[in-house]
Amino acid sequence: MTKDILNLPEESLRLQIKDLAEETRIKFARKGLSDIFDILSEVAFLIRKPLDTNELSGFSTYFEEQFIVFLNSNFTLGHERYTGAHELYHIIYNADILKKEKILIDDDKHKEEDIKAHVFASEFLMPEDYVKEVFFKIVNEDKDNILPRHIVRMHCYFKVSYKAMLKRLIQLDLCSINKYGKLADICSLDNTEQLRNLVKREGYGIELIIPSNELYVPREYIEFIKSNYERGNISYENMKNSFKFIGLTPDDFGYGYPPEEDY
Repeated sequence: MTKDILNLPEESLRLQIKDLAEETRIKFARKGLSDIFDILSEVAFLIRKPLDTNELSGFSTYFEEQFIVFLNSNFTLGHERYTGAHELYHIIYNADILKKEKILIDDDKHKEEDIKAHVFASEFLMPEDYVKEVFFKIVNEDKDNILPRHIVRMHCYFKVSYKAMLKRLIQLDLCSINKYGKLADICSLDNTEQLRNLVKREGYGIELIIPSNELYVPREYIEFIKSNYERGNISYENMKNSFKFIGLTPDDFGYGYPPEEDY
């Protein structure tokens, strides 16, 4: 098995994005922010909502001079946090594209930026130097002797998914790539219960490996939609669709259908 099969980036690209991730982390640390959800709430309207699909992890958009990040909380919390870091890259480093095109479609045109966003998420949530420090503190095994319980300790520490942590350890040469198949098997859908039991045996909660199904909509987003409608910036239908997206209706706020749009 090679690193190409795991979709790990070239080292030159990784080091380039590593610098961006470190700069970004320091920038928000100066504000006292370290959690990815808190950081996203600082730079955008963060909406977390479960969707009945596994085809969409999340997306960012730009609407009426405001960035909005949506995360599908039907994924595991570890996966959702990774998606959040991915979207943070787009918000910070693809702002001009979002302002122009409103949303980044996963196509050939934006493929390079999407790859960079994936690398950024890994570097941001699992900083190289700190991963190595924690590894030698709570695992300290030869890379050929890594077991699932070692991955569990690390992924729970860094609050990412089991598979993301496994790939990161292989990338940093802390785990043999030849162990990937066997180590990854426990996080397959067929072995969900086995992974949960292992996490519990290691003394951790299972929050990271189950969907949070969190429904979070900032009050500011609701006021943002209402004020834009009242100022005439968006139509009633636009307001209705914006509220529908978060499970609300204009009627919930006393807005009746305007006669001039009744056609």
